[in-house]
Amino acid sequence: MKSIADIAADRAGRDGVGERTFLVVGVNHKTAPDLLRDRLQGDETDVFRLLLRCRESGFDQAMALVTCDRCEVWCAVPPASVDQAQQRIAALIGEAADLDAAAIGVHLHHLQDEDAWRYAFAVAASLESEVIGEPQVLGQVKAAHQLAVKAGLTGPDLDRVLEAAVQAAKRVRSETAIAAQSVSMAACVVAVVRQMHGDLDAVNGLLIGDGDMGELMVEHLRAAGLNRWTVLHHHERLARAWAERQRGHWRPMAELAEALAGGDLVISAQDAARFVIDPPMVKAALKARRRRPIMFIDAAVPGDIDPAVNDIYDAFLYGLDDLERLAMAGRQQRQDATAAAWAIIEEALTGFANHRQALQVVPLIADLRRAFEAHRLEVLAQGAALDAEEATRRLINRLLHQPSVALKEQAGDPALENLVRRLFDLRGNEE
Repeated sequence: MKSIADIAADRAGRDGVGERTFLVVGVNHKTAPDLLRDRLQGDETDVFRLLLRCRESGFDQAMALVTCDRCEVWCAVPPASVDQAQQRIAALIGEAADLDAAAIGVHLHHLQDEDAWRYAFAVAASLESEVIGEPQVLGQVKAAHQLAVKAGLTGPDLDRVLEAAVQAAKRVRSETAIAAQSVSMAACVVAVVRQMHGDLDAVNGLLIGDGDMGELMVEHLRAAGLNRWTVLHHHERLARAWAERQRGHWRPMAELAEALAGGDLVISAQDAARFVIDPPMVKAALKARRRRPIMFIDAAVPGDIDPAVNDIYDAFLYGLDDLERLAMAGRQQRQDATAAAWAIIEEALTGFANHRQALQVVPLIADLRRAFEAHRLEVLAQGAALDAEEATRRLINRLLHQPSVALKEQAGDPALENLVRRLFDLRGNEE
């Protein structure tokens, strides 16, 4: 079995380079409008198709992270091909959205190496989400990596970044209260729904869109016993996929007004940047329900539901701010948790960068071992007549000959002298 040093040396020789450049190219909720992100959303089959297109385009280490917040390709490429790789990814994302690269390019962000590492670590720790602390983000990152494995697009450079990002995210979740924000809000939803409707078995849930916060609330409500769900989405294939996954029902978005009449609890997570539910729709639904109350949870940023809905008798609207006030004593706790989380990310980045730098000398160490082994074999080849003392003396002379010549040529260089003393632990002699 090859050693780590041998494997690294082989890889460096094969690629013609040492460490690869880590790239993140794509769109997220900060750079792209909701309509564009909707066009880029897809199920696992769509994401796998994007990965296969990456492989056809020459990538051998790449993963696609596609959620309601982002559509990005994370990859490791030789430094000389960074510009070409960015252009290819832009074209592939444009292809996925059925847009040309120029139309998609104005919304793309491009990050590499340290900036890309920091971003990847922060995404995994849910510090780059619309709602900070969403616990499902880490699972999405892991699932994206597993899909890349299935597509044959993983390798040591990408895997090291992902492993470090996952470990940093786990530290953030275990050492800070950052995840408590979202989990507490979801728990509050369960509490307020029970206060209004009592036994959750008899409640009909309606989910609009598939935003991460809405998914989290559904997960908590399902665990609490609310299992009757219908989902509506602008993309019917996404609605069907959700219904199959959650063993629920789906309806086209065109039937929203009719669907409201059957919903005791409505969670809207469409992130449509406009109101998808307005007072006239709610009044009509309540009339059809004979004034049976409806609870609305607006889990979108910005909101999906007109705030005026809360003024309607028998309609009860909770936004994320309302849930946050219920879940937390104040915003300072969230700010403190976020600051602590970023401190962990920065510490993890420093450790990752140091480890990566250390790996760059592994091929040199392998060469050094091979050279020393060659000298040892040459001494042994001189015959069995040498006793241990003579054999070791000759070996030492061989090993020190070239370093001694180089040191004499560079005599007077204090930095070199200090380096040699450190390499061979000669500081005691210096003292």
